[in-house]
Amino acid sequence: MPSKRNIQLLEEINKILDEKPNIVMTTYTGLTVEQLTELRNKIREKNGTLKVVKNNLFKIALKNSGKHEFEEKSKEIEKTIVGPIAVAFAGEELPAIAKILVEESKKEEKIQLKGGYFEGKFFDQKEIKNLAGLPTKEELLTIIARGLNTPAQKIAIGINEIMAKLARGIKAVAEKNNKT
Repeated sequence: MPSKRNIQLLEEINKILDEKPNIVMTTYTGLTVEQLTELRNKIREKNGTLKVVKNNLFKIALKNSGKHEFEEKSKEIEKTIVGPIAVAFAGEELPAIAKILVEESKKEEKIQLKGGYFEGKFFDQKEIKNLAGLPTKEELLTIIARGLNTPAQKIAIGINEIMAKLARGIKAVAEKNNKT
């Protein structure tokens, strides 16, 4: 019979998974409280949540979520969810959060990416690192806005040039008429 505490923890994990189904699993053993808090704050800035979880409860939550492929990848998942892990939960901003974790793992060897889920599909460590290389939502919106702005800017410059040429032509005609 599961304890009340485990039932509460499982419900908490289920709730977070419903809100933020994209995840990255990482090690955290050996980090100081300050380092872990700093990492949590960086992830929180990107609308994510970093939580230390119990492996068995986390596996149960993944299996019960219905949003994550579990049965098909159960062997890989069993290998991934070993030892103490922290899970970064994300909504649409998983690439940004994965980027934070990759950068932090380069600075601090105690942080090791283990795997994760994106859009319900299991990603191994290598795929999570590849995902971190993708542009974030903000970066994509900037690229799109720049792309949309460029043609409009060129049209405005073209119209301005036409108007300037027309004004010069009218001025030239007016000066010619004034001379005669």
